[in-house]
Amino acid sequence: MEHAVNGSQGKALSVYATNDGEKVMEFIKEMRLDPDQIVSVEELAPQSEDGTVVLTTVYKLFAQYLDLFGKPTREFLKKLFPYAQDIQEKVAIAEMTLDRKTEDFQDRQARAATFADYLTEFKSLKIPADKYMELIPTIKQRVYSICSSSDYRPGKCQLLVVREDWQAKGGETKYGLCSSFLTFIRSGAFCVAHSTHSVMQMPEDKSAHIFMAGLGTGLAPFRAYIEQRKFEKTKGHKVGPMTLFFGGRYSKAEYYYRDEFEAFEAEGLVKCCNAWSRDQKQKIYVQHKIMEEADSIWNELGREGSTGYFFLCGSKQPEKDVFAALLKIFETKGGMTNEQALKKMDSLQSAGRYVTEVY
Repeated sequence: MEHAVNGSQGKALSVYATNDGEKVMEFIKEMRLDPDQIVSVEELAPQSEDGTVVLTTVYKLFAQYLDLFGKPTREFLKKLFPYAQDIQEKVAIAEMTLDRKTEDFQDRQARAATFADYLTEFKSLKIPADKYMELIPTIKQRVYSICSSSDYRPGKCQLLVVREDWQAKGGETKYGLCSSFLTFIRSGAFCVAHSTHSVMQMPEDKSAHIFMAGLGTGLAPFRAYIEQRKFEKTKGHKVGPMTLFFGGRYSKAEYYYRDEFEAFEAEGLVKCCNAWSRDQKQKIYVQHKIMEEADSIWNELGREGSTGYFFLCGSKQPEKDVFAALLKIFETKGGMTNEQALKKMDSLQSAGRYVTEVY
């Protein structure tokens, strides 16, 4: 079981969040539904088992299965308007699906209107409890890189979670469902999740130099890498060097696990090359720190016979800048043409020595 949640072995955790119980009860009350009513829902049954249905309560349907506080599309409105008993409300809902009402619908989207908002706005709606499954999609899993090594931390599976928030039109702050769920979950509560595989699997060669570029929460798998090397070192293995390029805006707010990384660096396990874009007047990004390590990267990654690895994890936007920095290093330190440098990057990718996971 512990190998299934070892972040250093390319493992991630797929998490299924649940909706806020109080908000769910408010919605059920406003829709005049019975939270304890049993409903039969065929769509929730395992696909491999034909002819089976799931029996659940109305409360559990909205709390655990349906994305009640997600953002609907216009397809939802097309399915919704037949349930309106009042003709004016029926027309109002139907009109929002028309092209001439696109601007009005987009305004609602900008204000982050949810399925629950639409359903409670139109008071004449009469929807049988078992029909909500046809209107509202199920809560989707969210995948998080596991940021711990189960060899180093037996019995533990740790995630790096930053609560997602954004400003909707009108000034209201909105929060992500799964990141909020994980932020506020407490000891003793349950969480439905399963292990899944990611491409961020550290090399079997314990002596290989590992370069890691973590952007924001993309730091997660690299904490697991470093913990795994720490574990291997305590077992008497000779481990290779590690270089971490970590990028964020402000060190005070975004240097996750700072004490740990500083301790690992003091031990000589890893070299931390941090790029804080807003801590000083001039903006410093990960690609700038990568260029500062040009000699090491060329010797361990670009040079013929080198055995190093480069991993990148985090937001998609800086990926091209990191790629360009590596090309420049191969050109300036290795004397390669741009075409040769591109061919080298292709060979590293094919060999699994340049690996990216961006989102």
